[in-house]
Amino acid sequence: MARDSARVAAANPYRRRIEGLDNVPARGSFILVMNHHNRPGLRPYHCAMVVSAAVAERRPDQPEIRWAFASELYGQRIGPIPIPVPLIRWVFRRIARAYDLVVVPRREERAMGRAAVLRHLARALATSPIGLTPEAVGTGRLVEPPHGAGLFLASLSRRRFPILPVAAWEEGETLIVRFGEPVRLAVPREQPRDEQDRLAQEQVMVAIGRLLPREYWGAYEAAIERAAARPLT
Repeated sequence: MARDSARVAAANPYRRRIEGLDNVPARGSFILVMNHHNRPGLRPYHCAMVVSAAVAERRPDQPEIRWAFASELYGQRIGPIPIPVPLIRWVFRRIARAYDLVVVPRREERAMGRAAVLRHLARALATSPIGLTPEAVGTGRLVEPPHGAGLFLASLSRRRFPILPVAAWEEGETLIVRFGEPVRLAVPREQPRDEQDRLAQEQVMVAIGRLLPREYWGAYEAAIERAAARPLT
């Protein structure tokens, strides 16, 4: 994917700016988390391709990022003609097979399938970084991730894998991708599971949000303001 992403970027005249690439660990696995920047003509997978190409350039001798992405999309059309969801699922499975991606069931009621995918991602970290957009939906302004996303990220963080926050947004006709410093989550195990989930989600989304302009802070504006007001230690 990184190779083809670089080719697409080279052929595409859309302006891009990469910031903070030195924050990407030079070796080893990590958990890359990025906001879900999405609009017609610039989808999250475009942002993921830019990130993949940049990280591969930074770490040419290391395994590339394995991305997780949704199993299906709804309401897609070619002009007035709706695209059948089974066709989208088939195409997504083909893409996943070609690029060694991990397909995550979109519907939350498929709990067993989602749990299996999370275990698969945890095993993948043994050999390669993984890339996630925790919110799963959205336009770029931060929204709360689905229930359980925080618990999963907290469990991975406890295995001593750093979390690398990445922010993507646009200024005029330029796509900006900013890499932040790796973070570790602080989520006490003695807290109730729902509270652990909330705390981990908030810490991840605040880490992403602090890289974004204020107009993208969305649901985490107050939390980002509190984090910015705390002195560095």
